[in-house]
Amino acid sequence: MEQAVRQLSGAAWAALSVPMLTVAALAAGVAPDRVFLGAAAVSGAMGLLYVAVRVEPAWSLSLGIAAMAFSGNWQHMGIPIGLDRLLVAAGLIAVVVRARAERPGMAALRGGGLETVHWVLLLAAAWAIGSAASAGTLTSSQGVFGLLDRFGLVPFALFFVAPTVFAERRQRLILLGVLVGLGLYLGLTALLETLHLNALVFPKYILDSSIGIHTGRARGPFLEAVGNGMGLYAGGVAAVVGLVTWRDPLIRALCVVTAGLCAAGVIFTLTRSVWLASAVASALALASFPGVRRYLLPVAAAGAAIALVALSSVPNLATSASEREHEEAPIWVRINTDHAALRMVEARPVAGFGWNRFQSDSPTYFEQSGETPLVGMGEGVHNVLLSHASELGIVGAFLWLIGFAMVVGGGLLRRGPPELRPWRIALLALAVDWVMVAAVTPLPYALPTALLFLWAGVVRSRSVRTQLLGTRPAIRSA
Repeated sequence: MEQAVRQLSGAAWAALSVPMLTVAALAAGVAPDRVFLGAAAVSGAMGLLYVAVRVEPAWSLSLGIAAMAFSGNWQHMGIPIGLDRLLVAAGLIAVVVRARAERPGMAALRGGGLETVHWVLLLAAAWAIGSAASAGTLTSSQGVFGLLDRFGLVPFALFFVAPTVFAERRQRLILLGVLVGLGLYLGLTALLETLHLNALVFPKYILDSSIGIHTGRARGPFLEAVGNGMGLYAGGVAAVVGLVTWRDPLIRALCVVTAGLCAAGVIFTLTRSVWLASAVASALALASFPGVRRYLLPVAAAGAAIALVALSSVPNLATSASEREHEEAPIWVRINTDHAALRMVEARPVAGFGWNRFQSDSPTYFEQSGETPLVGMGEGVHNVLLSHASELGIVGAFLWLIGFAMVVGGGLLRRGPPELRPWRIALLALAVDWVMVAAVTPLPYALPTALLFLWAGVVRSRSVRTQLLGTRPAIRSA
């Protein structure tokens, strides 16, 4: 018995300490709800540290990005804390730990090496945090999570570490495999929602009409059709990159299926901004790079065929699509919120009204515009740049815009190894899709912005691997 106790590792003792301390606290008369909340917090912190030390950052960050599809909705599955945030935090901590230990591939982080784009992002982050502090929104959950996701503090961090974390081909295949898996899940879920095969939809909160919006459309785990549409498009793009990267016939077939399901899922969202953005982004990405322009017409034909089959075979889909196409209320909301934001910028052009203050301070700036009904009061600005300008002023919005342009433009213009060329083409597709949707929605979802910045960071990798595409070890690593 004594020998067995001695052989227990430090990790095992740490795991045993949680239930032991829980029992002791209950015995001492501490309120059960506080005891279990504390135990959960300690367990989560220990698990986070364990993952950070033991798991390769490429896995933690890749799974964290995929888990962002459920961001904000974990409580509907009985999970009290966002697993996506834990995974991303574990990955970022792991990068710091490995950099301090000077592990291979991490030394770049120790030497600083900050470029202009990094300083611009740091200035933009400092301005936004200062704005939230002065506006009193830095202590509110909506203000904090807005900074993390909508403004982009988490995407900024992912962009910083991505060139190092995904420097090798094996690490990039981890990310690619996870994203293809996410696309397959989102595509299947969208199809099941549309066909009303509710028994197969998982998780079940997707079917709950009392939470979220866009019931009756393919809204997926986002509970919102726009976010789901952007996730579907990203999954389809990843599948296409996988198709030209892997050589295993089964994996390539899976990529084709995933791309087809994601394309159909985009249609099932019944969202005009998603339809238009996906079509334009795909066409522009293919038309902008020599060597892939010949695929423009076949891809357009395949997309048209998928749309035709979906609209003709899925009951009531054509009717729903036609109704969405002619719906005017969302357009009125966008007109009114955009005009209110412009008036707010005119009133306070330099520093704005403060981070996350539009909804509370904008009603005064709503005015009747022609025959457009005065709707949308109390909603966020349906344009990301105008939202930043009204809340952060022209200075904050300019810093953010310059940083965004440098992140995306730097990835597109940078010359990297040939194996990264499909990633660069995909970056243009993801960026155009993001920009077009961001022009007409508040875009509060965690996944699209985080993935775009992470992908741009991956494209900045200068690693050149001698390993041939499609070799068996590389496929297993994914």
